[in-house]
Amino acid sequence: MTVENIGTPEIAERLKHIIAEQLDVNIRLEDIQDNLPFFEGGLGLDSVAIMEFITLIEENFGFQFEDEELNLKPFENIGVLAGFVAGKLQTASAAGGSDA
Repeated sequence: MTVENIGTPEIAERLKHIIAEQLDVNIRLEDIQDNLPFFEGGLGLDSVAIMEFITLIEENFGFQFEDEELNLKPFENIGVLAGFVAGKLQTASAAGGSDA
């Protein structure tokens, strides 16, 4: 299965697994809800964890964040971020994807 062909719910699940299994934080998969904020009052991720998360997203989904996309808006919660990633994958797929 290519990442360009997965939907937002599958992306949300993959993001949850990245947080629980690859990110250097002590958060269990079952504690991550789609609408739970990433920062205070939610998962409690700090700026270092978010930067690591961005790198893991880029590696797992095969795209790069543009400088202007690196703001708090896509990182509101899993649901918002999954929609953002789906849009990036759709754009990449429409543009012809990678040269691989």
